Amino acid sequence: MKTLTTDELAHELAGGDSYIRTKNNVVKGLAVTTEKNPEAPEIIIVGAGDRIIANAKLFLEQQQYVPVYVKQAVSSWKYLGSYKADRYSQDPEVIEKHRKHRPLGSIDGILFLSSSDELIVNVSAPSFPDAETRKKIELAAVQYVTTYYEEMGYSITDRQKDNCGYDLLAENSDETLKIEVKGTSAAENRFFISRNERSKSADPLWRLAIVTSALTNPSLEIFNSSEMERIFNFDALCWECTVGKT
Repeated sequence: MKTLTTDELAHELAGGDSYIRTKNNVVKGLAVTTEKNPEAPEIIIVGAGDRIIANAKLFLEQQQYVPVYVKQAVSSWKYLGSYKADRYSQDPEVIEKHRKHRPLGSIDGILFLSSSDELIVNVSAPSFPDAETRKKIELAAVQYVTTYYEEMGYSITDRQKDNCGYDLLAENSDETLKIEVKGTSAAENRFFISRNERSKSADPLWRLAIVTSALTNPSLEIFNSSEMERIFNFDALCWECTVGKT
């Protein structure tokens, strides 16, 4: 996953200090922080400034996928994927739902984004559980993680159907977490992760929750992105091949 410095990002996205970067009246990309937009990149809180409102509406009109980067640390921005704007809402209920800690008077609306199509690859082997058992494992793991965070005082929103690179949005008064749940019936930590999920792990709010022995004696371990990359080996099971040689 590509990481850029602030200077490199300015070159990549045509400079500027707005999180919606434009050049010659064309949106070139987004540079977001989770502090101001904890549900980014799918949900962007648009402030009341004239320039940012104009950029948000320009992005919506453009209907083009652009690269999105999220801030990791000082002068460190990691690529999350390509996104386009789907709709812009000024509905008071929608604003209230998504404004988080931002003052109501400082917000013009909510911009909803979607990622480019994700390639779906099915992996199977004779030793894999059947589809019905896999579904039971998945449901048990998600429920176990949901209960764990609810007991810690978080409210949980199920995002499994939104193709956003995580399964659960966990929120309390202090923080927001984006949790990807992996369940297994075995006692060892072993899981499969899609290209989309691994890309979204660049978000500082992203967490990996692994539930082992999910159907019998569930046990939970939680990792952030850097811990996941350090602890686990990633073995390619297939490759996407495109024409690139002459």
